[in-house]
Amino acid sequence: MNGKHFPAILCFALLIAVPFANAEENALAANGFDIGIGELTFLLDFQRSIRLDPEAKIQAEWASRLENLKVIDLKKSDNRYAFAWDPAGKRQIIAIRGTANLKNVILDVELWRDKSKALGIRLHHGFEVAAGLVFADVGRFLDKGAPIVVCGHSLGAAEAIIVGMLLVKEGYIVEKIVASGPPKATDAEGWRIYKNLPVVRVSSAFDPVPFLPPATMYSSMPLVQGGPLLMLLDGPYVAVAPADFYDSLAPALEEVKEPKERFDAVDHRVWTYYDRAAEKMDSLIFVPFDAWESYAKPRK
Repeated sequence: MNGKHFPAILCFALLIAVPFANAEENALAANGFDIGIGELTFLLDFQRSIRLDPEAKIQAEWASRLENLKVIDLKKSDNRYAFAWDPAGKRQIIAIRGTANLKNVILDVELWRDKSKALGIRLHHGFEVAAGLVFADVGRFLDKGAPIVVCGHSLGAAEAIIVGMLLVKEGYIVEKIVASGPPKATDAEGWRIYKNLPVVRVSSAFDPVPFLPPATMYSSMPLVQGGPLLMLLDGPYVAVAPADFYDSLAPALEEVKEPKERFDAVDHRVWTYYDRAAEKMDSLIFVPFDAWESYAKPRK
């Protein structure tokens, strides 16, 4: 290639790439999701690293992108979160790890509801305990004048939602809360009170965790998903899953058409979420929710 033509070709490529990126973000925003696919992929990759890697590797991998990166292991919950400054977005990031050990599982199954003294709403007991520990610790790093993104996967997603509520209540600027594979953290009344909470809910096809805890565990006012979820399908495809789809797993199982198709923990893994998001970096296509099974297969 003639070197003198390279700048012109580069500029042409950028002119093509930028409108495409905007189109993808606009498509997500038009469907109620305040996030770009690049940002979602980045946050899922960061969470994948926090879930799988030792601190030294996390620091090495993310040093070029994030500043003031702290990886904190909380003894009381045996959970982990990371705090960092994102210079590109001029914002703070809190990323909370999902279930990784027995103590985390115990928090997951402590599913009775407590009236939160801090928030005044009913919350899943175990999730509130875990979120409270993160909130009490992370304050030493936070700048109250800078926006915050809170993200988490699985148990970490439920914690991210509650931490986001606590931050809003204390006057912090919460830009968004990205909850991937979120179990249910509060009931319909709780979501009514926090209807303006900037939550982006993301599910992966065949992930059973957003159905939990099941409504049948409660005699009244069950915990629920608070709004639609961006369901990541295979390749470029996504769908908008209504919140009530996750009320009960039984009807969803009845709708599965193929014997090999199943809801399974494999589809809940944070690296599965990352893989499915990364597949959409070049193209993102919304499909009708009632056809979602035609665009996804369970991961192995």
